[in-house]
Amino acid sequence: MKYRITQNVNLPFKVVPIVTEHGTSRVEYDIKIKGNFSSKLFATNVVLKIPVPKNAAKFDDVNVTNGRTKYDPGLNELHWKIKKFYGDASYTLKGHVKMVASITEKQWARPPIVMDFQVPMFTSSGLHVRFMKVFEKSQYETVKWVRYMSKAGQYQIRI
Repeated sequence: MKYRITQNVNLPFKVVPIVTEHGTSRVEYDIKIKGNFSSKLFATNVVLKIPVPKNAAKFDDVNVTNGRTKYDPGLNELHWKIKKFYGDASYTLKGHVKMVASITEKQWARPPIVMDFQVPMFTSSGLHVRFMKVFEKSQYETVKWVRYMSKAGQYQIRI
């Protein structure tokens, strides 16, 4: 069974990005992410794709409280990967990008941060299966078990 909702969604993460531009030579990042689900649950494969300006030379002094970072100059993104993210936990990323001087003074458009994750046994809508009846003519033995899974679809955070 799959379903889609658009109202009364309990988002599993709160991301607070603080991106400060220091002239045309440096951009400073301070990104905080907090889990908004039970501490008994955990998210897996959490990936934040943080955009950087196109004229970025390199990402320096990246400090994260959990996970790993990797700068991808081809996509102009910094990837922050966290394997296991427990509910009610909070993590930060701090770092800055050095930029190459450009001839054209074009304003950086600041694309959104894109996030991908999976949270087993969590529903953003609060939907829970109370009971289910299966009518099967071929004597199939059913297993009484429900698996809940919340996945990121279009999870974007504006900078």
